Formats: sequence, C-alpha cells, structure tokens
Amino acid sequence: MLRLDTLYSNSYDLHRLVVTMTLMAALVSALGVSAALAAQIQQDGLQPLFERADYLGDYINSPLAFVFNIAQLAAGFCMLLAMFALYLLRFDTYSNYLAVVGSWVGLTIILMGIFPINYLEEHRLVSTGFLIGTFVLHALCLMARFNRQSLCPNPMFILSTLGIISASGLIIQLDWSTLDFASCDHSPHSLCWVAINMWMQVNVVVLWCVTLALTVSHIARSRQKESIYQLKQSDR
Repeated sequence: MLRLDTLYSNSYDLHRLVVTMTLMAALVSALGVSAALAAQIQQDGLQPLFERADYLGDYINSPLAFVFNIAQLAAGFCMLLAMFALYLLRFDTYSNYLAVVGSWVGLTIILMGIFPINYLEEHRLVSTGFLIGTFVLHALCLMARFNRQSLCPNPMFILSTLGIISASGLIIQLDWSTLDFASCDHSPHSLCWVAINMWMQVNVVVLWCVTLALTVSHIARSRQKESIYQLKQSDR
C-alpha cells in the first residue's frame, strides 16, 4: 500500500503541474480579456468587438488596460511553467518541440503584457513573435496527430486547424516592412478581417490550453493505471 501511495503522490507531479498551470493560463487570460472587453463595451458600445484585441491593452483608451496587461503577464508565466514541466515529461520528440515552442509563446505573451500597444515598436516585435509562435505551435500539433494521436486528440486537432487558419490569415495581412497591420475602417460595426482573425486567434489559444490540460490529464491517468497494474503484478 505504501508503494501505491508513493506512486500516487510523487510520480505524477509534473503531469499535475502541466494541467494546473495550463488551466490557470487559460482562466487568467479569459478573465483579463473578458473584464477589459466588458469595460470597453460599457464605454463605447459594441464597437470594441469589431476592433483588434490588442487595443484592450491601450492605457489611454481602454478603461481596464492594466487588468488586461497584468492578466497577460500572469497567463504567460503560467504557460512558461506548464511548458517547462511538459518538456521534463519527455513524452516523445514532438512533445519536446511542443514544449519549446509553447515556452516561446508564453514568453511573448509576457512581453506583450509588458509592452502593450502604447509601446508601438516593441509591441510590433513581440506580437509578431507571438503570431509566428502560435503558427508553429498549431503546425506541430497537426504533425503530432499523425505521429502520436494521444497527444493530439480530436478537439485539439480541430482547434489547431482553426489556429492555423487564423494565424495564416494574420501572416498574410501583416505588413512585414513595419510588422503591423493595415488600419481598419472604423465606421460603426464595419467588418475588419484583421480584428476577426485576431479574436479568433485569442479564443483558439485559450481553448487550446484547456484541451492540452485535459489531454495531459488523460495521459497521466492512463499511465497511472498501467503503473498500478504492473506494480500489482510484480507483488504477486
């Protein structure tokens, strides 16, 4: 019994860390975006829904910009910690690559919290790094689907496909000479494809984190059952 208790308490700490920190990253990010967006809508009506998501971090025009930016800092740190634990788990080569690229994404999220759109040049650099990082991250997930299905189940496969679409759209729309996007038509409720792709990217990343946490949790439970079974077999 002692050996089983030790197995439960010690063997899967890294799995728990990945699950907890990834869920925390998604929760903190969702709460920060929701709070800032709600305050902006209260001030300007529905127009913020048709503008770029990073405008919520504008200290001049966004009422809760500090909440949005602090949430990015916290979410990025949680994702960095989760990716470090995922790397230490060493599921396979793809999971290691996923952890490295995920760490890059987490770092750029932290930097976007430090350098919101008020710091235009710095924000352009780090947001472009985030864009490239998310594109590579989703591409790795799709590759892992054909190499290790357990690491990329159907929900994550769907989200990664949507993430590739939104990231590709933003990459096409990006002016690489300035690392910025063309200005949108700011007439009321006019469609801005940059804003649509950006909001899609934000939502996909949050949901992707939740799905990753559930996937790692499922893998941990499966491995735990296998280990317990092997331990009982060896005790016979």
